[in-house]
Formats: sequence, C-alpha cells, structure tokens
Amino acid sequence: MELLNPAALLGLLALPALLLPYLVRRKPRRQIFSSLLLLVDAADRPSRRSWGAIRLPWVFFLQLGLLLLLILALGEPVFLVRPTRVAIILDTSASMQTLENGRSRFALAQEKARSLAAEVGLNGEVDLYITAPRLEKLGAAPLSSVAAAKAIDAIEAYDVGESPVDYHLALHQLAQTHKYERIFLLTDRPARGESGVVRIVTIGQPKANFALTGFHVHRASLNSAKLEASIEAANFSSKDERLRVAIKGSGNQLIARRELLVPAGKRSSTRFDGITGHPYYQAEIEPADAFLLDNRRFAIAPQSPNLRILGISPRPKELTSLTVIPGLQIDIITPQEYGQREHADYGLEIFHFSAPAVLPARPALLILPAQNNPLVDLQAPVSNIGIATWREPHGLTRYVNFSLFRLTYARALNPRIVGERILESPQGLLAFAVERQGTRYLALGFDPFPYLGRENLPMSIFTLNFLDWFATRGPSGQATGEPIPLGTIRPGDVIVTPKGFKLPLKSGHDYFSGTLFQGIYHRYRGNLLEITARNLEDSGESDLRAVASIELRGDAAPATGTSVMFSFWPYLLFAALALLLIEWFSSPRRLAGSGFKAAVR
Repeated sequence: MELLNPAALLGLLALPALLLPYLVRRKPRRQIFSSLLLLVDAADRPSRRSWGAIRLPWVFFLQLGLLLLLILALGEPVFLVRPTRVAIILDTSASMQTLENGRSRFALAQEKARSLAAEVGLNGEVDLYITAPRLEKLGAAPLSSVAAAKAIDAIEAYDVGESPVDYHLALHQLAQTHKYERIFLLTDRPARGESGVVRIVTIGQPKANFALTGFHVHRASLNSAKLEASIEAANFSSKDERLRVAIKGSGNQLIARRELLVPAGKRSSTRFDGITGHPYYQAEIEPADAFLLDNRRFAIAPQSPNLRILGISPRPKELTSLTVIPGLQIDIITPQEYGQREHADYGLEIFHFSAPAVLPARPALLILPAQNNPLVDLQAPVSNIGIATWREPHGLTRYVNFSLFRLTYARALNPRIVGERILESPQGLLAFAVERQGTRYLALGFDPFPYLGRENLPMSIFTLNFLDWFATRGPSGQATGEPIPLGTIRPGDVIVTPKGFKLPLKSGHDYFSGTLFQGIYHRYRGNLLEITARNLEDSGESDLRAVASIELRGDAAPATGTSVMFSFWPYLLFAALALLLIEWFSSPRRLAGSGFKAAVR
C-alpha cells in the first residue's frame, strides 16, 4: 500500500485531543436525598483525582474510528499492482554530471533506475530512454529486469544541453503508443502535477555555480603574429566571487593566470596579451565547484598569420584585386563549383553575387547575395546613396569617414535572423553582422570591390576593417553536438575524440555527428592533422540555482484496461459516513432533548 498524500498523516497528532472532554471533571450539582446513609461508604473511599476519572464510553471509540478513517482517506491510500510494462527515462544532459556529496547526479539516477528495473520482476519488460541530445529509445526490443540493469550501467551523461521537450505531451504519447503501465523519468528538474502512470524522480538540490561562458584565441590584427586571448566567466550565485582564471597550452602547460572579480548573477571578461603559440588551448577557473564541466573551455589558435580566402563569384575579376593586400591568399571559383571541392583550409569564404544554401561552418562574407540566402532578403535597387548612420564604436567602422562614402549601386537588406545593424542609409540597412557560436558572418547590400587602395580611400579602409574583423577572430570552439564538416574522405582517415576513442571515417558521410563531449577532436588525413574544439554552450545547464519545473497537466492515463494502482480511499469515506450516522442516532444529544422537553411544557 502507498499513500499519495502522506502529509495527511500529520492529522494523527491531533487524535489525543479527543480525550480532553473525558478528562475534564464535571461541575458538582446540588441533589436532595431523603437519607445520607447511602453516602457513608462513598465518603470513606479515596478522593478522585482533580481532573476526574477517565471513563471512556463506547461512543468514544466510535468517534476515534471515525477520525482515523477520515485521516486515512485524506492520505489517499492506494494498493499498487506490480507493473509488467515499464519505461525508464534517464536525463543524460550535462547538468546531471553535477556532484551531490561526492557522487554525480547521473550515478545516483542510475542507481535508482536499477532499483526500479528490479521491481518489475522476472516476467516484466523494460524500455530505456535518454533525453539528450534528444528524447529517444535505446534499442528496439524490450529488456528483462536483469538486462535493463546492465544496459543502465552502460549509459553515460553527455556534455550537451537538454533539448526542449513538452514532457506532458511526450510522455502521454509514449504511454498510449507503447501501452506502458508506468513511466519513470529520472532528472535533476523538479516536477509539478505528477500522478498516475507518470512518475518524476528528481535528483539533486539547487546549487550556486561558476562557469566559463567564453574563450577565444585570436590575432591582434591582420598579418600580426601576436596572439591574444579573451575569457568570459559567469557567476550563478547570490554573492560576488573572485575567481582565478588560467590559460594552458597543449600538454597542459601553464601560460597565464590572473584573478577575475565576477559580481553576483553577472558576467565578467578579461583579455590576455602575448599568448605563446600552441595548437590548442584550455582555459580553467578555480576554485572548482560541483559542476566541473563548465569550469573548462577549449579553443584553437589561428593556423597562420596569413588569411586564406575562398571567393565564390560569377565575376572573378573584382575579387582578384584583393591579391595586392599583404598577407592575403585568395582562390576563386564559380558558384557551381562550390559544392565540389574542399573548404576546410580557408579562413574566410566570400560569396560575391552568390549565396550558400546554409550558413557555412567558417566565417563568411555575403556581398549582394542571391535571394533565398540564410541571412537577409534584398529590397529593390537604389543608386547614388550615402550612409546615414553607423554603429560606433565597432571594428567594422573605425577610421572610416562615412561622409565621403558614396555608393553608385546598392540594395537595402531585410535581416532574416537576429544580428547587428552596422551601416544604414536613408533607404534601409546596408551592412548586417551576425556571430553564431564564435563564427562571424557579414552581409553587404553593396559591392566594395574592386579594391582600389588610395583611389577610393573610405571604401578601402572599410575593406581592410572587415578583413581584419574576420582575421582577428580565431577558430572558435563550437557547441557540443554541432557536427564537424568532413569534406572529402580518403581511405585511412580517422578522428580521435576527447575521450581517446579512435573512429574510422567512411566515405559518403559529409559530417561527423559524434561531438557529444567537450574537448579537442583530432582528425587525421594521412600526414595532415585538423584540430576542432567543442564546448558546452548552454548556459541553462550551468545555472543550477532554480531549474525550470516539468509541468504535467493532469494524469497520463494508461493505455491498457488494467490500472497499476487501486485507490480505496473513497471506500474509507463511505465507512466514515456510516460511523457518523451510527454515532448520531445512537448517542442522544442532551441539548436537543432538553429543548424538546421545554417546548412540550
């Protein structure tokens, strides 16, 4: 038997109050006797206690039973029938790696899941699900309780955030589709409205946390060999904290360290100059807290002081004018050739009167892009216009005299996503910048080419600005779960994950999607090595103070006709009502009787 509302048992503490009317001594009454001889023996007896003798009539026990039945009914007792068709859902998102008294939340969830699987019995069936990177079932066939326990041990939490799911709809659909008698969701999120088939088991308590939310290594300027690093830290707590921030190179070599004051509930950033060259870098904060994953971030250094550009244009002559700029190397192809060659070695892609179907994984400049591009829509052409407003201060607008900035042909832009409005004319937006997971994109509603140097100084300075804006942003680590573009795969190509697993790459796959763990991924292509970083980018996983509750709007009713629990509290209410009627009619009320007699007289 199980109580759905065990708090009702606190009413048992009030039961001794039922004795009070029987302990209180009644007030003596005057009575006339014809003789006192009958009272002689009573006078010789010991006097009674001041509070009176305890005399419990049978009505007392009737009233006690009535109160007991009411309290038990409020507790909503149910008889549980052992289910034979069960789904166990494990939250595998990053926050489940948080430590609780030295053990991770996920280890505690695994322990609880094994005990739930054992309750199914030898003839029961268990299906296992995970929530990250998406809610999905593990395996096609149901498992026995023993096999489910072994499978639970093999599951691990990933370094990714939890995908947005309406659990009320998702779990209700699972119950209906697979005819589950019970669904258990083990997570670190609280729940409201759970009952019936669905049970939410919450693991862990709210905690303060500190996290690294940004780490980039870039060059100080175009053609500069000097490296700089920028770090951002967040304080998810109620008090200011002074953190120690350290940067380490490959081989765990310490490069720089300093303290950073982060106000409560805020973010702070700092910059390191003169960073020594390494293939990749790791940033750490100290002291470490209960969530170790977001105490670290990884970044890749720029590959070369020179910027290598891939130009995609039906007019290659204008792009060739960039070759006069020192430190630039440009290869030009037609739009039709774009999907037929490798792009991984380029630090910038310029789409000149063309556009990609989707945003590339590398920085990209879109100049008067074709319609249906992923960044902007183009308005009608205009001619001989100037710049009305510009964003300042900004790396794209520095040193430019926009009063001399005249455009003979332009088309205003309508952004399709959220970004920065850099340049605007009276007719509309002309320069639009976007940064997604450390990768920069810029769309222009005018053509800055050919590059003419001093012959068109304002436009030349603007061109150098956006080249420097792209070049000084090193290859940033993208979010865990984001696939790695593979391009052409040759026999023998492999990729090594942060956990050290060496995975062969097969032809016919354009992306490697197994980026579920934070760290450095090494891709070996013969004698060539490509390094990629992936970091946890979900700040919701790092904020452990008040996690959003899972809302279950009513019961997810079982799909089968047999319930896994039998509620008998209504019968307790009927029994209490029956006792109340018996007590009412069997115990005369003095006040009512006295009033009736007075009325007769």
